Amino acid sequence: MGIQTSIVALAAVASAATASFDIQVTEMWMGNEPGANLTEDWFEVTNFGTSDFTFGVDGYLFFDDNSADPSVADLMQGIGTIAAGETVVFVDEGSGGALGFFNTWYPGGGTPGAGGIPQIGFYDGSGLGQGGDAVALFLGATDNFEDLVAGDLIDLESYPDADANGGQSWDVVLGGFSTVGNASGAFSTALANDEGQFAIASPGTIPTPGALAIIGLGGLAAARRRR
Repeated sequence: MGIQTSIVALAAVASAATASFDIQVTEMWMGNEPGANLTEDWFEVTNFGTSDFTFGVDGYLFFDDNSADPSVADLMQGIGTIAAGETVVFVDEGSGGALGFFNTWYPGGGTPGAGGIPQIGFYDGSGLGQGGDAVALFLGATDNFEDLVAGDLIDLESYPDADANGGQSWDVVLGGFSTVGNASGAFSTALANDEGQFAIASPGTIPTPGALAIIGLGGLAAARRRR
């Protein structure tokens, strides 16, 4: 019995040693065109790892745009833990931007992090350009961007010119601009901007492995999980 218990204990230790978080950018919304933006710019991240990521315990996340410059990266805030397999959203312009995002995408109310609504965090930094841009994600040991170095870059995802796709997010997993009812479950906002244009995205949702297999992207999902 003692030997069996020791084997179980060793297996548990080995499992914990291989468990890790894997935070990746999975969607980017760069605004409406033409007309006014319905919300501030935002992007989505997913934890493809096997363990939770807890801010302050596992480190801190920072954002920059296509310059991918750690010396000007902005701290991502407002979320305590991103669970393994969880998809969350970070919105520009601080907590006010996060509130505007919630009111636009979920006008019926609810609680972020429950009932199909993702957790909503925020940052205060560079906007995402319509003419093509990127989200650079850094992992730092402290909440001070001055401690970041180039090697702290953990993901860099870009999108092409979006002038002809105003209001549509760029779905990194699907590799295209979002359309209503796509494999990620994208939907349109109930509110339109001053030019009558809606926003289309799938905040907090990525395709299931089954959906990816149907459209032939199963290998892409597996590759992202291995990164």
